Amino acid sequence: MSSKLLIATLVASALLTGCASTTHTIDIAPTSAPLTEQFSNSHRIKVSVAPYNTQTVGSIRTGIGERADIVMGNDASTALLQYTKDALAELGITPSRGLFPARTLTLEIDTLSYTTRTIALKTEATLVADIQATVTQDGKTYTANFKSEKIEQYGTLPDRHVVEEEINALLGKTVSRAFNDPQLMTLLTN
Repeated sequence: MSSKLLIATLVASALLTGCASTTHTIDIAPTSAPLTEQFSNSHRIKVSVAPYNTQTVGSIRTGIGERADIVMGNDASTALLQYTKDALAELGITPSRGLFPARTLTLEIDTLSYTTRTIALKTEATLVADIQATVTQDGKTYTANFKSEKIEQYGTLPDRHVVEEEINALLGKTVSRAFNDPQLMTLLTN
């Protein structure tokens, strides 16, 4: 009988170990489906991303007591700038070529968050990416907000790489939405 008690105690200890807190350190590197439109630019384009000084994306609290804080391990602004330049190249746009005066494209991350709520033993995660894009051309300015949201459900704490992939895909999707805005692209390329 004491061996059953010992086994039960060990199993309970192992299960409670899963209830500990951890930190998911993720690297921001937006991803998305390939962009299919093709453009060309007549003027140079100065691309910038406003600083994003928030390092905490959110936290996960599961229905079984697991907890993880989600923090960024790299500079989100630098990663978004590189992604934006790569996306422009994929669209056929070369910012360093063209006439002066240059157009300006400024992106700003307004929100990058991961929040959870518990429904019975399930955890519902809401991911939000919200950016503002501003294009300036010859004294004309166009500003638009692009927001993407995704809801996922989990039974247990998702692995760090799963959280990282989901956030990067959502951020990439949000930037792609900006490049699908006809007004933004017209001002940027004409």
